[in-house]
Amino acid sequence: MPLTRSRPALATLCLLSCLLVLCCPPTEGDALDDVYQQWLHSGDKSMRAMGEEDLRRRQELASSTINVEVLVDSLTAEIKIDGRQVVHQHNVTVQIGPHEFTSGHRGVHIVTAHPGSGATTLVTYYRTWQPRAAKGLVHTLTSLQPGSLLVLAAPGDWRLFLDERTSEFLSVYLRGWWVDVVCLGEMWAAVATVGGRLWAEAAVTRNYKSSAASPLRLTADVPRRPQGAPRECEWGNEPEQRARAEFCQTYEGYGDWCNCHRPLTLSPHNAPSLVMKEQIPIVIVTSRRQYKVLRLLRQLWSQAGGGNTPVLLSVDGFQQEAADFAHLVGLPAVFHHNPAPPGYNVRINEHIKFSIFHAFNTFPHADKIIVLEDDLILSPDFISYFHQTAPLLDADDSIFCVNAFNYNSFRPSAVDATRLYREGVLPAYGWMVTRRWATQVLPQWPKRSHEVDWDWYLRAMVQPGRDIITPEVPRTMHDGSGGVHVTGWEQGGYFDRRPLNQLTHVTLNISYLTSEAYESFLQHELRTATLLLIREHPCTKEYIPKYKVGSFLIYYYGETEKDDHLSYFTLVGCLGGYERGRMEHHHLMHTLGYYGNAVYLVACPGSLYCTIPKEDYGRLVYQAKGNDTLITQLHMDKIIQKVLKPTLLTRVPPLSPEEEFHMENIMIMKMTPTYRQIKT
Repeated sequence: MPLTRSRPALATLCLLSCLLVLCCPPTEGDALDDVYQQWLHSGDKSMRAMGEEDLRRRQELASSTINVEVLVDSLTAEIKIDGRQVVHQHNVTVQIGPHEFTSGHRGVHIVTAHPGSGATTLVTYYRTWQPRAAKGLVHTLTSLQPGSLLVLAAPGDWRLFLDERTSEFLSVYLRGWWVDVVCLGEMWAAVATVGGRLWAEAAVTRNYKSSAASPLRLTADVPRRPQGAPRECEWGNEPEQRARAEFCQTYEGYGDWCNCHRPLTLSPHNAPSLVMKEQIPIVIVTSRRQYKVLRLLRQLWSQAGGGNTPVLLSVDGFQQEAADFAHLVGLPAVFHHNPAPPGYNVRINEHIKFSIFHAFNTFPHADKIIVLEDDLILSPDFISYFHQTAPLLDADDSIFCVNAFNYNSFRPSAVDATRLYREGVLPAYGWMVTRRWATQVLPQWPKRSHEVDWDWYLRAMVQPGRDIITPEVPRTMHDGSGGVHVTGWEQGGYFDRRPLNQLTHVTLNISYLTSEAYESFLQHELRTATLLLIREHPCTKEYIPKYKVGSFLIYYYGETEKDDHLSYFTLVGCLGGYERGRMEHHHLMHTLGYYGNAVYLVACPGSLYCTIPKEDYGRLVYQAKGNDTLITQLHMDKIIQKVLKPTLLTRVPPLSPEEEFHMENIMIMKMTPTYRQIKT
């Protein structure tokens, strides 16, 4: 029979127990014994003795597999390989705009490791919640060597700019199940062998009513390639081949340069010849992306003049990968013990100054150098362009430097690769200076206490009265994937729309670019240009034909570079220029290339070239009124929407258990970005 107690009996028993405790309190020894017994029964695994056979099996497993641990949640991204922490970001805030901040771990984290030793060969990540980052993600994955261990970790909103093509690529590349059905706010991670098996994939979905999914933890034991096992192919026994093989076993991201079947041959001796009056060395400014330096060398050493152009690698901080790479490709390298903290513009300022100084020290006979950042794509006439413009720096002290880049240049309107301008712009994205310039400017460089960007500081404090030579069609293109300095919005919305000259041989006429000659040239241009009177909004009426006719002149109301009245913004946004940048001018006269035509935008009364009387302003000078600015913004919206196409996948209530099981309860929304989203 089951034991039962009546309520009065239970009450009596409880009362007696309480009296017993009050009359006979536990001793200190009894309390300690209770704590010990509780600890003993908690089952602390660290106190358990392991049997000999169990210990042997665990050691064999550790020696035969690589252990991977991944944690991603709304605040954290963490990756460990064989217990070694490789990635750890927790509650990190980064600035992405003048007044915008975000969580620093958002995006797709990539880690690769050697399949035998488990040693890390690449750590990087892409902000795929911004435009353009997906392109960098795909490029990195396709540059990895078959057989490498690959770990991917992605917190919540990483899919915003992964278009259908990128999602399909990831599914095929990883042989994955869920990568293309993960939605906003959901976590995802995968462990795979490049070109081989998907070892583990995990996703944590969110309830369609919640804002974020639960944390994701993924653990995988991947079979370790035995030490001494034969590689997929042998590099050869030559010292150079063995050195490159060792490099490619240690570092990742170098694509066909590390393809042991058909490795890329890279040598300056393969470059076509170019007649040169002088040698102009190039200093490549870099920090940790040597695979991008490789891309630059491929472009430099495949174009005319590359074989006679010395190159110096200037590295921010010491990096063994950079030292090994420079040794393999035969480049001199200098390493900067930078006193400025990482992540601040002051550090970039210091490294640019260091790079210029050491370039002239490394090449003592050079009178000029070209400064080149590592995230650029070069035109096929990059070297020729600088050699043709170099005499200008000798002939005219009023020229500050020569740029390969032009902010005020966009497809399809900028087409004349022979046209050059003088402008009060910034040195940017490939620029040439003289040794004399270095002795004048480096002592005036912004101090570490100055919270400014070096280029803006020089323009304001050192450059006034001197111009920069710029091409209508740039000779470099910025190729970022959404960083802190250039966001993905700006890269996709602006930099990707700028042209890059594709002509191998372009003959430049520089005779009109010295100070006096340029003024004479401009006076003639303005005197003979067709004056346009803007009566209707320039976005709704075509004032200039889209074929070459000649020169055109427009007066707009502007007093200073600030464009307080927004007349410049309204005009240039419709004419295909850089409406966000007002610094590309010569005495407040902006010049645009428009389908082979030269368009001169002269500010009145601010420009020296505004010669019309004030009483004629109402008739001859365009001034934005009413909703003119809004019409231009809507025009810019259409341009932005052609190049920026965010896609939002969100979880919705399932129609059936099967739909939920297969994670097919998704709603796809094509978002419509606006100009104002990237106007910073």
